[in-house]
Amino acid sequence: MAYQIGTDASSVQLRLFSLARLDRFAVRARGADALPPWQRRLVRHAAFSAYRDCVALGLADEARQVIAGDVPPAPQLLAHG
Repeated sequence: MAYQIGTDASSVQLRLFSLARLDRFAVRARGADALPPWQRRLVRHAAFSAYRDCVALGLADEARQVIAGDVPPAPQLLAHG
């Protein structure tokens, strides 16, 4: 279920934070093959959790772009208000 997120400053900051968090974990997950199995699971779980947070905020399309490594500039990410 997606929550209704407004366009006020705190909502925009939450959306940016959530996408940046997902990006950090997605980058780590892409390089996880060199890690021990327990660390791979941890990194991938963190990325999935961050992805689900973005989906809950109504950022599913943007989150998929981040996961794919195709991240547009920040104003485009927030345009879907």
